[in-house]
Amino acid sequence: MARSSLRIVAFAGIVLLGAALVWTCLQRGPWYDEFYTQYVTRPGLPWGHALRESWLADNHPPLYYILARASAWLGSIPHHRLLNVALGALALAGGAAIVRDVPRLAPAAALLVLELAANPWSLIAGSELRSYFLSLCAGGVFALGLCAIRLSGQAGSAGRQAAFWLSALLAFNTHIITSLAAAALALPFLLAAVLRRDWRQARAIGVPVVVAGLVFVAVTAIQLPVWLSNTTVFWIAPGFDSARWSMEWALLRTLEANPVVLVGALAGAVLLVRDVFVQRKRSPEAGALALLVVGTVLAAIGLVGLHLLRPILIEKYLMAIVAAVSVGLALAAGRLLEALSPRARIAALAAALGAAALALAHNVPLAAERVSWLSTGHAIAEEVARCPGTVVHTDPYWNDEVMAMLPRDNAHVVPFAYRYVADSFGFRLAPPGSRAVATACPTVFWGEHDSKGRFDAAAVGARLREQGFAVEGMDFRRIGDGWIAVVPPRRP
Repeated sequence: MARSSLRIVAFAGIVLLGAALVWTCLQRGPWYDEFYTQYVTRPGLPWGHALRESWLADNHPPLYYILARASAWLGSIPHHRLLNVALGALALAGGAAIVRDVPRLAPAAALLVLELAANPWSLIAGSELRSYFLSLCAGGVFALGLCAIRLSGQAGSAGRQAAFWLSALLAFNTHIITSLAAAALALPFLLAAVLRRDWRQARAIGVPVVVAGLVFVAVTAIQLPVWLSNTTVFWIAPGFDSARWSMEWALLRTLEANPVVLVGALAGAVLLVRDVFVQRKRSPEAGALALLVVGTVLAAIGLVGLHLLRPILIEKYLMAIVAAVSVGLALAAGRLLEALSPRARIAALAAALGAAALALAHNVPLAAERVSWLSTGHAIAEEVARCPGTVVHTDPYWNDEVMAMLPRDNAHVVPFAYRYVADSFGFRLAPPGSRAVATACPTVFWGEHDSKGRFDAAAVGARLREQGFAVEGMDFRRIGDGWIAVVPPRRP
């Protein structure tokens, strides 16, 4: 297959996705978990103190916090998110090293770029100051590396080995769900090599996986009591339906992301089946795809089973599985590309690139306009602009559930988040415990992160009167997951 068309299409997909990712990072408003990351990785926070008191006290391995602390010089949350762009570039370098050493993966790699460019999770996860995009990147390179070992039968060049080792270390130590998914993905590849007594291939897979897994086990030995304590009372919904819905939602969005790649994958899978069972050809691609499917199914079954014991699954935690499914789609569709004439191949690649561009046009606003604290902040800023004497109040009472949750940093993150948004829009917050009211302007009461809808006008009014505020009427507005209550100045 002509490599030039693959390079052109892959480069175009990378440019489109990269530009969309940067723009979305800078435009999207922050939500609570991002404030948490920003707070526990803020500049000036001593590394040792942060590791002991914050990072190891959280529900995930500390790796992403370490990376975020190292890049804290980037500044505000939108700029700090650009860490994910750098991680994406690192993943591209790792994928390129793998494909350079195993050229037969080039069609799959080009299609993988277009599949991920079209996937809404790429922008949703990539525009958050959280570890989910790292899970997507590490999972993708790890799955591609497993396929490369299966196809070539060996560890390969120093560059490919470095890419696979690094992807294994990251996949096993970024997020506990990613760790478990990576283990499930690697297991069929390792067992297949052992059953064939292919010890060279078994070592190429097993040694990096075991080392990465041992690092995870060492961290888990420290963190497991913390994880169990932190999740005794947890916000994730329990039960099979919750787990099934999270898995289904993540996978369906991936399968339908790029319809051209999906159709190509279905046709390519038929060709792979024909190669093996009709034409009796040896097909390492068919073997790699089958092992990816088995690993993905193992991961899904295992994670759903764990969720039934203790709720652990939401869609964005499943980025490693999303990555593995994307690699599988690309691998199968790559087989179809090989069967097409040069002209038809170029047309198929152009169609897949067009589908990715259309998907990005849809996904960019989808990611940038997700619920954030900036919506309430903007509404308050408008009130203050109309009447500069407006007084703005927050109250820990509105977030008592979150502030009481472990880790203990939650108690500090909530007021930090309110201050961050107020500073971003240039308005001042009344001091904690203040009962000040504006005389000639409205007084605004502000609550955020009320995703359960605990508070309505009646509940807010009752709380304010209990605190001694004379509230005769208010304009209560629910905005996203937050709300503001605008109390007009009292008439003389």
